[in-house]
Amino acid sequence: MKKLFFALLRSTRLINVIAWWNRKRVPILCYHSVTDGAESVQPDPHKQHIPLHLFLQHLDYLKKKHNIVSLPEFQKATRERRPLPDYSVVLTFDDGFEDFYKVVAPHLGQRKLPATVFVITDRADGRLVSNGESFLSWDEIHELASSGIDIGSHTCSHPYLPDLSVLDVTKELSESQAAIRSQLGQTQVSLSYPYGQVSESISRLAKSIGYSCAIASDAGPNDQSADLYELSRTVIASDDDVATFSARVSGLTWWISRCRRLFHPEKNVLRERSFSRRYGSAAAQSYLDS
Repeated sequence: MKKLFFALLRSTRLINVIAWWNRKRVPILCYHSVTDGAESVQPDPHKQHIPLHLFLQHLDYLKKKHNIVSLPEFQKATRERRPLPDYSVVLTFDDGFEDFYKVVAPHLGQRKLPATVFVITDRADGRLVSNGESFLSWDEIHELASSGIDIGSHTCSHPYLPDLSVLDVTKELSESQAAIRSQLGQTQVSLSYPYGQVSESISRLAKSIGYSCAIASDAGPNDQSADLYELSRTVIASDDDVATFSARVSGLTWWISRCRRLFHPEKNVLRERSFSRRYGSAAAQSYLDS
């Protein structure tokens, strides 16, 4: 039903109108895993493991309709209050799944497209159990960074930060940042909050520790007045065809979600809170948009 709805909207060019309206705003697209069928695919209740053929359709759409900029370029323009070209977007990938190295990076390289990967540093160190899923090693991360991929932090162990003490949050943020700086020699490190969850005190802490920016998952595009330590992202689901993807990138699904919350605030807050704590706000946003 969702796919048919967005296909109909796309045929009426309404999505193009919404995209034009939001052309000055920058969506930060959030992917997780991309699978090529050569590896065994885990059950995907969170809609995080997108098939390669769909991902390539997304890239082709972006190359045709949008201007893909790096996260560091977006940060610099935001700090300088300098507009980016119309229809700019940023590509990011959470969790540091190994398929980024094996599947995604070659296609980004062929198309000369920038991207940021947020890694869970304890997984890269091999100190965190991965439940059968494969994550990037430091050797692979080194190779990606050498090829121009931007590496960011997804904390040390991917905890639900609002539940932690200030001391534990500080440890998660500072030690993961230090690991990336030590391993890669990066001076600027960006942060993706696990589950997209952040509070004002946590965002202030991220800034004081020295992160260049930090991203949550509240959905919707960012304008030049965006808070660099509470940036919004647009979560991409594993079953998003081109019509649905174009609706997400345009900002249309964000507006639909806002309208739902306006008319059913208590129902949606409870649904999102429950789903977010179990699967993360990225999955929750995809769930509410579906």
